[in-house]
Amino acid sequence: MSAEAADRVAAVAGSRPGSPLQVSWFEFLLDGGLLETHLQKAGPDPAPVQLIVQFLEQASKPSVNEQNQVQPPADNRRNRTLKLLALKVAAHMKWDLDSLERGLTIPVVNMLLNELLCVSKVPAGVKHVELDLSTLPPTTAMAVIIYNRWAIRTIVLSSFPEKQNKPGPHQMNMLSVVQQEKELTENILAVLKEQAADSVSVLDAALRLKKDFYVHYDLGAIFFQRGCTDQPAYQKARDHFRMTKELLKKVVLWDIWVTLRSGPGPTWCLSAGSLVWMRCAASCVSATRCETFWMERF
Repeated sequence: MSAEAADRVAAVAGSRPGSPLQVSWFEFLLDGGLLETHLQKAGPDPAPVQLIVQFLEQASKPSVNEQNQVQPPADNRRNRTLKLLALKVAAHMKWDLDSLERGLTIPVVNMLLNELLCVSKVPAGVKHVELDLSTLPPTTAMAVIIYNRWAIRTIVLSSFPEKQNKPGPHQMNMLSVVQQEKELTENILAVLKEQAADSVSVLDAALRLKKDFYVHYDLGAIFFQRGCTDQPAYQKARDHFRMTKELLKKVVLWDIWVTLRSGPGPTWCLSAGSLVWMRCAASCVSATRCETFWMERF
């Protein structure tokens, strides 16, 4: 039985009587207009992040040649189309990093954003910090900024402890897969941390092109994290958060709480002229010092 047929059988077997069948990933390859129609539904099943996972998973599957040797994923029309479909889903989500981070693992987001860099014609083999964003096409500059925003956000979020669930008996056979993903995540984080200074420089350059409160917010977050061991970084964090507040005045009602971040990790809120550090990094030397610092009224 082919993988496509197996997917369809699984969808039929798992569906409830009277409920519509879940659309399988391969159907989006066969019908060019299906993706747009699917994403316009209220509560589409599969959800957008699930589609991204399915598309990239299928596109990155290794192939086997006639000698039964495992080969890297083929660079063919099918796989290129699947990657493009994943990018289209992310574009439908307006490249909302909060949603992508909540629904996807670090390796999957890394794969997705590297595909974005590729299709956006970001010069290969050139460090992002060496690029002049002002001379790049808008879509290329956008890809570079999104990638580097994600890079520093991921560094910040990785500094927060996560509760490790103990595997049950039915999960023991998955330990090797989990371990492989953990090692891959650690390798990606090591690269991101090594390039952190470059990512900060890229976002500083982006601010010279256009004042963006998302970029100010992300820079404020990483400088705040560094402030735990580097006191002067707190001042940089405060400056970026102040700019975030000033820019947000133009797009939100000032008497309404505006939550910039939800889910695991830190949460900063703006309300009635106060910038409040709602949840301090567990890795900070003094949580009281961090909280007091951000309770200052501007």
